[in-house]
Amino acid sequence: MASKKATAKAQPGPASKADKSGAKGRSKVASKQKSPSDPPKRASGRLPNGDASTSSGKRRYGDSRPERPSKKAKPIPKRTPTAAKAEHETHPVINKVPTKVLNVLVFGNGDNGELGLGPKQKYASRPCLNPFLDPKDPTKYHITQLACGGMHTIALTIEGQLITWGVNDEFALGRNTHWSPELCDMDAVPDDEAELNPLESTPTAISAAQFPPNTRFCQVAAGDNYSIALTDTGLAYGWGTFRDSEGNSRFGYNSVDGTIIENQKTPLLIEGLMNIEQIVCGANHAMALDSSGQIFAWGSNDQLQFARRLFGRDQDCLRPRLVRVCRSNAKYIASGEYHSFAVDRDDNVWAWGLNCYGQAGYAATAGKDSAILPWPIKIRDLCGTGVTALSGGAHHSAALTADGQCLLWGRLDGGQLGFHFSAEQLQDTTLIRYDDREKPRICLRPTAIPGTFTHVTCGTEHTLFISNKGEVYATGFGSEGQLGLGSERDVEVAENVKVKELKGRAMTWAGAGGQFSIVAGPA
Repeated sequence: MASKKATAKAQPGPASKADKSGAKGRSKVASKQKSPSDPPKRASGRLPNGDASTSSGKRRYGDSRPERPSKKAKPIPKRTPTAAKAEHETHPVINKVPTKVLNVLVFGNGDNGELGLGPKQKYASRPCLNPFLDPKDPTKYHITQLACGGMHTIALTIEGQLITWGVNDEFALGRNTHWSPELCDMDAVPDDEAELNPLESTPTAISAAQFPPNTRFCQVAAGDNYSIALTDTGLAYGWGTFRDSEGNSRFGYNSVDGTIIENQKTPLLIEGLMNIEQIVCGANHAMALDSSGQIFAWGSNDQLQFARRLFGRDQDCLRPRLVRVCRSNAKYIASGEYHSFAVDRDDNVWAWGLNCYGQAGYAATAGKDSAILPWPIKIRDLCGTGVTALSGGAHHSAALTADGQCLLWGRLDGGQLGFHFSAEQLQDTTLIRYDDREKPRICLRPTAIPGTFTHVTCGTEHTLFISNKGEVYATGFGSEGQLGLGSERDVEVAENVKVKELKGRAMTWAGAGGQFSIVAGPA
């Protein structure tokens, strides 16, 4: 594993592939493309379990993470555990709990446990079944839903457990993963032979004792360094941290003394959210949609992910804030790493946030340094098309319509969009924007990829598609095996992922992190 070096401050600005998480895979990808400027770092300079790194870059276990002084904030009313329990029990059920058990296949780079294959397997160039999630084995976890963060994954089981694995340096796993192997000289062990922390690299449940009795979860979501779980009664729990453009880690407030919580180590009920029907995560901001169609956002607003600037006393980003999108209430929300989407009840599609590569769908500012949409703007090419799903990566986005059409836009010079542009299209200045070297760089309008699809997901700089036949297609950066094609090559035009493990299995879902991917389908 490449050493993780601490960074004093991250640079604000547009999301970029030069944005480094400190993980080996992202360092490789970062060297390929440059962006106008850098966003907040994707992960901290600390090692996955919060331990410090040695001068040689090896992982040193047993070091305790120093506690930084708490920052004072305006005190908020004290909330007792019994009050939280009573409030939960008075909420009616509004969300359905998923019940279909899935086969889960993982691939890509797992140098930090992202694949969840245990402490010895760090890489898979093709999709492989995760043995800890085997639906045929009654002793294993049976998964019904998953969400990929930048370097971790959260999953929901048929029994209602929350399962996590991957990087835990900012406590995105919501559980203790401290591990101290006995008599192990880490400096004497080559990086490629050293075992991973088994508590991070093995799917493990968050203790049910962290939640009130009878809590049932219906949805999970993950960002760069945090996770969120939604209950069937419309309440949300979160843990981990949000990082701003200055590199600061902040999650929320202590309910007793009002001090800022920099890293929330275990699940915490998110105050101010009720009757929530959907949760989504960007890299460092989260959004929630309630039953009345209102949208709330919290976390980092550095790229105006809240759809407005915050001034003076009104700068608190850690409590959920109402996002005013349109007159017609929203029915669906989605997020890229630093931009956001909403579909209203009139079938209009709105976007806001970072737009340096046109990923938010606004052509006028695409290609400009730090281009940001400070308020929601319609993506007119998508309005009225029956959009049922949206996904965003660092610099590109995708939409899926009810009739199976998949449209993509944003950065294209890494193969992120997955289709070949004709000579006529390349000459269309309303569709393609070129860089300083006269190379095609940005697709300005949503453009359909050939085929019929049921699912699409955008990773940092790659994309996965599920066809109407349940087949998996992949495109974009493949330097860490995250495309599942058995190699580390980049792909310009989406290719069918054909492997033995997928034969006879129809996939229905795909998720993508920075350097790893997951696909799943009915068991």
